[in-house]
Amino acid sequence: METHPMKNDEMNLIELFWKILLSWRQILCFGIIFALILSGIKYLSDNRKYREAKNVNLEKDIELSETEMQQINNVKILMARIDEYKNYLSSSPLMQMNLYEKPITELQYYVDSDYTFNFTEENKNDYSNDLITMYCNYIQSGELSSIVIEEGKLSVNQASLNELWSVTQSQNSILIRVTYPDEKKISSITKIIKKQLQKKETEFQEIGAHKLKLLMESQKVIVDNTLIDRKNQISGNIATFAAQLNNLKANMNEQQLAYLEEEQKSNANTADLQILKPGLNLKYVIMGAFLGIIILCIWIACKMMFASKLQNSEEIRTIYKARLFGEVYIPPKKRAFLSVIDDKLLSLKNRKKKYLTPKQQISVAAANIALSCKQQGIENIYMTGSEYENADTETLNILKQELSNQNVKVKDGESIYYNVESLKEGTEIGNLLFIEQKGQSIYEEIANELTLANEQNSNVLGFIVFV
Repeated sequence: METHPMKNDEMNLIELFWKILLSWRQILCFGIIFALILSGIKYLSDNRKYREAKNVNLEKDIELSETEMQQINNVKILMARIDEYKNYLSSSPLMQMNLYEKPITELQYYVDSDYTFNFTEENKNDYSNDLITMYCNYIQSGELSSIVIEEGKLSVNQASLNELWSVTQSQNSILIRVTYPDEKKISSITKIIKKQLQKKETEFQEIGAHKLKLLMESQKVIVDNTLIDRKNQISGNIATFAAQLNNLKANMNEQQLAYLEEEQKSNANTADLQILKPGLNLKYVIMGAFLGIIILCIWIACKMMFASKLQNSEEIRTIYKARLFGEVYIPPKKRAFLSVIDDKLLSLKNRKKKYLTPKQQISVAAANIALSCKQQGIENIYMTGSEYENADTETLNILKQELSNQNVKVKDGESIYYNVESLKEGTEIGNLLFIEQKGQSIYEEIANELTLANEQNSNVLGFIVFV
C-alpha cells in the first residue's frame, strides 16, 4: 500500500520573501503598534521618574538668622566663583594649549591709502585712520569668527575663537596673530581670514580708495609668558577662594551646613528635572517599529515552517508526487484597502510568467484534463477535494462546463475521506480529480484522501489548486 508524506520540512526562501512582502499591511500595523508600545513604556518610565524627582521635599525647616544667612550667601558666591574659574580652565581651548610651545602664524598687512593733501585746493578729511579702524573692527567681529568656524569646521564657539587670535594696529599697518590647539588648522584659518579681507578691500573702497597689501606671513613657536601668568593667576585665585571657602565653612554651625547641603541637593534635583522631563523619544519609536517588523517576519517564517495547510500549488508535485493540471486564481470578492499595491507586488512577483485571466486558467486546466482522459480512454470523472465544500462555486461551475464542452462527464462531491456518499460515488466512477485550495487545504487531509483512493484502487488523475 502506498503512503503519502504530509509535509516537506524545507522552506522555500523565495516564497518566504514574497509572503513577507505581500504582508505589508500587517508589517505596517505591527510597526506602528510596537512603536507606540515601546515609546509609551519609555514615556511612562520617564514620567514616573520625573514625578518622583519633582515630589522630593525641598522645604527647608531650618530657621536661620539674617547673619547666618549672609554667611551662607558668601559661601555660595565663593563656590560660584570657583566653579566659573574651573569651568574656564577646563573648557577654554587657549588654556588647554601648551603655552611653553605655542604655535602662531602672523599676518602683517599694510593699508596703502590713495589720500593726498594739496595746499592749492580744498581738501577732504584724511580717511586712512578710518580704514584701519574698520579693518580691525571687522577682524574682531562676530561676522568673521562665524565664517571661520563654519568654513574651517572648527569645534569651538565664537568666544573661544576670539581668544585664539589678536589684532594690533601701528600707523597704517595691521598685525594679526593666529593660534589653535590643532596646529594643522592654523593654516586653514589664515587662508579664510585672507580671503575675507580681500572681499572687504573691495567693499571698503566706498570709504576711500586704497590697497590692502599683505607684507608678511610667518609661522613660529613661542613661549607665551603673558598667558602663563594669566593661567597661574587663575589657578591662584581658585586656591585663594578655596581657602576662604574652607574658613567660612569652619565658622558655620551644623544648622548652616545642613541648610547649605539641602540647598545643593535641591539645585541638583532641579537640574535633573530638566533632563528627566518626559517627552516623545524618536529613538524608541524607531526601535519599536523595527522590533515589530522583525517579530512579524519571524512569525511569518514560523507559520510557513510549521504550516499545516497548503502553501503553494507546486507542493502537489514536490510533496505528493502527483500531477498538477494547473492553478486557478480566485479574485477576492471584496477588494482590500490599497489593493493596488498588492496588484503591483503580484505583477512584480509574476513578471516572468505570462498573465492569464482566471477564465483562461480554467480553460487551460480543463484542456489538460480532457487530453489526459482521452489518452486513458476515460469519459467520466469524479471531482472532489479536502475543502471542496468551501471552494468557490462559480469557479467550479465554469470548470465543469469547460470539461463538459470537451466531452468529459463530471460528477462532484465533498471530501471522500469524510463523506461516505462521496467515497461510494468516487469509487464507482474510479477516476478522481482533486480540487485543493492554497492556505485552506490541510496536508494531512490531502495525504489521507490519496491514501484512501489508492486503497480503493481508484485512478487519481491529478490536482487543480485554487489560489
